[in-house]
Amino acid sequence: MMIEASLSADDVTRAQRSRRWDLMFPVEVEARFEADTGNRHLHALRIVMLRTVVIYNLFLVGDYLLAGDAFSLALVLHVALVTPWILIAMALIRRPVGPTARNLLISSIPLTMTAGVLAVFSVSRDPLVAHYQYFAVICVMLGNVVLRPAFSYAVVQSVVAVAAHVAICLWHPLMPSAVGVMAAFGFVVCAGMTLLAGYSIERDMRRAYLMRLKDQLAQRHLQKMATELELMSHVDPLTGLANRRGVDSRVAALLEHGGAGRGFVVLMIDVDHFKLFNDQYGHLQGDRCLTLVAKAVASAVREGTDIIGRFGGEEFIAILPEASIEAGLRVAERMRRALERMAVPHAGSPFGLVTMSIGIGAGETGDPAHLGAAIDSADAALYAAKAAGRNRVQGSPAAPTDGRPAKPADGGDFHRAA
Repeated sequence: MMIEASLSADDVTRAQRSRRWDLMFPVEVEARFEADTGNRHLHALRIVMLRTVVIYNLFLVGDYLLAGDAFSLALVLHVALVTPWILIAMALIRRPVGPTARNLLISSIPLTMTAGVLAVFSVSRDPLVAHYQYFAVICVMLGNVVLRPAFSYAVVQSVVAVAAHVAICLWHPLMPSAVGVMAAFGFVVCAGMTLLAGYSIERDMRRAYLMRLKDQLAQRHLQKMATELELMSHVDPLTGLANRRGVDSRVAALLEHGGAGRGFVVLMIDVDHFKLFNDQYGHLQGDRCLTLVAKAVASAVREGTDIIGRFGGEEFIAILPEASIEAGLRVAERMRRALERMAVPHAGSPFGLVTMSIGIGAGETGDPAHLGAAIDSADAALYAAKAAGRNRVQGSPAAPTDGRPAKPADGGDFHRAA
């Protein structure tokens, strides 16, 4: 995903060093954190909400014993307001929701419960009602420690609950001033301690997440490096073609999965008089020459189907699956002509240009020995092309051409000098 692709270990390190009061990460890391964890625990949260409904309605026992004169109000609030709202919140988070909506829904539950408790407390004139307000403490504990919205939302819900509780305790006619002050003080302490507990839980959870994320990114980086090294070990760094190991790997896959009895053609390609070129023009020009040869070879084959590579030094190889000798001859001639058209000067060559000689062999899939035989045939044909004057394409003696010059599609002669 895009969020994942844009994150780096440095982003995670910056998040680990962040000291925001609300525990939020920098934007990119917070987005990844939300994507990974935001909706993961919704099922568990719905179970907690269901249990909250049961526990909250057990408060009716306290309503009856401590605020009997307002029991009818308590019953209405329980049945018609708070319980339905908790069930609605459960339904709303059955599917993934955004972080703001999720945290607002979670925070609304303890606030709604606290409002119900304080409403009954403010109306009741029962002699024991002073003890009833402690149910609000349970609501705050539930919100900050059990339901646990994001810390910033927990702070807001706690401040709202504390303000309402303190105001009603100090206003209630049956609460002596000293009792009201102590009740309010106890509520503030409880809210503060549960906030601290919730803060510690969320901080530790976020730190653990960053450690896991950093490990994941490091592991993926190592996997990427291993993949790149594996690819590099199969690629010739000068020409960009497969090296001998890369050719072996692709050929092994061809022999394993290509089916039995399917023909293939091997082209062995050698740059004519390359040692003289290197001695005369230097190794830098020699390297440039090899890259041009590689381009000429690559321009003539089927991309993604044919296998081409640098076999060593100035020698290249091409393997054409499901191709005939005639097709191989045409491909080889395209390679030879492509290099001629590049017109790379070569004073040490009788043609005045860099040229190539190509030998062709053929085999069938199904038996690994056929590959070795085809390479040997192509190698023998290459030596024959060299002996015949270079800058030419030569089929193996076993080819249908019987060693005679083959005719390309346009009727030209493969044995063509510059």
